[in-house]
Amino acid sequence: MTAFLGLSIGLPLLLLGVGLLLIFGTVWYFYRKAKHTMKDLFGTDDLGELIETREAEVANTPKSVSGMTSVYVPMIQKDFPELNRVELMGIAENHLKEYLNSQHFLSVHIHQTEISSYIKQSGTCVIVFQSAVQYLTGTKKVQNRYNTHMMYVQDANEYGYAKGFSTTCPHCGGAVTDLGRKTCDYCGSEIIPINIHVWELHKIEEA
Repeated sequence: MTAFLGLSIGLPLLLLGVGLLLIFGTVWYFYRKAKHTMKDLFGTDDLGELIETREAEVANTPKSVSGMTSVYVPMIQKDFPELNRVELMGIAENHLKEYLNSQHFLSVHIHQTEISSYIKQSGTCVIVFQSAVQYLTGTKKVQNRYNTHMMYVQDANEYGYAKGFSTTCPHCGGAVTDLGRKTCDYCGSEIIPINIHVWELHKIEEA
């Protein structure tokens, strides 16, 4: 009777032990296989090292930008033949740097800037410059993208411009509310707009 009880108790324990051993062996096999795979693919089987390497790559790789410059430049040149696009892009980048500095980011660097959009509506024209930027938050290097919207008020009345902006004819002094006009409504004289000075910052947003 005692031998039977011992057998009835010992057999399940033996089976349990064998089962645990098989489970442990299977887990260990796949763990080693995963380590070898990591080593082959990434050159290391240390997960912590792999994560650190990946984070370093992300921190040092500039973001890509939506480069639609070649598409929108002909449209912009048609509407604003006097516009110096490169100069306006430089102004947009300066606005962006000032904004990022105001957010207490350090060592701000702009990798690349492209035109990502050109929007005409409600008496305005907006050129959206998208920039790939790098900066420090504390000691952490960050790569990011920002959109800088530069706006030209084409029709002050339609836009409802409320900032006291006005342009006058250099010949008769008459008010010019449509900044896209080439002649004065009052005396018919030619108006030569200095476009770079009437484009202003509309907004900056993270892309």
